[in-house]
Amino acid sequence: MPRNFSFHHPINASMHYNRAIICFQNAFNVPDVSFIFYAALELRICIERFLFEYLVIMNTDESKIEKYMKEYRIKSLSNAIYNAEPEFDKKLEYTNFYLNTVGSEFQIKAPNTNLLNNYYGKLGNYLHNFKKPADTIQKSEWWDDFISLLEETRAYLFEFIGVPRAFFKMNEKGLELYQAYKDESLSKDEIMKRILDGN
Repeated sequence: MPRNFSFHHPINASMHYNRAIICFQNAFNVPDVSFIFYAALELRICIERFLFEYLVIMNTDESKIEKYMKEYRIKSLSNAIYNAEPEFDKKLEYTNFYLNTVGSEFQIKAPNTNLLNNYYGKLGNYLHNFKKPADTIQKSEWWDDFISLLEETRAYLFEFIGVPRAFFKMNEKGLELYQAYKDESLSKDEIMKRILDGN
């Protein structure tokens, strides 16, 4: 029997985020609580893809990318980011300082990988066979906690989804100014002056 599925959707974090929202809305509009579980699955995959996209943005070595394609554990993907760029957070901080200096309103937010790992694990707890229905799916409090977790995870991911993510490679002069910013060997005012002067 022919199916009309489209296989041309982009595979990215935003797609999984949007599908999670659709599932969550359907749970109440249809209504069908099974959609709540699908929303949790989509948010988990969104978190996986979100961190993997940072590895791609950072131009991580191709052979390592192949390895990380097989990885889904959030802790491992987080570690991969910091293995590829040990000063990931500090360089994003400096990038925002640079963008602010040149008058850009665009700012890059660094993801809290520990929080993402926490959300990922908690969502996963709801995607297993329930041995004691009386303590889980038959309790309104359990559903309230599940829905609250979905809302909290969705709200955090919303801060990133749809906002351009970037990681800037610095030339030699840029790295020198970054180093001065990091070790505070120059004042921020002086660094700003040199950025604007192009030195």
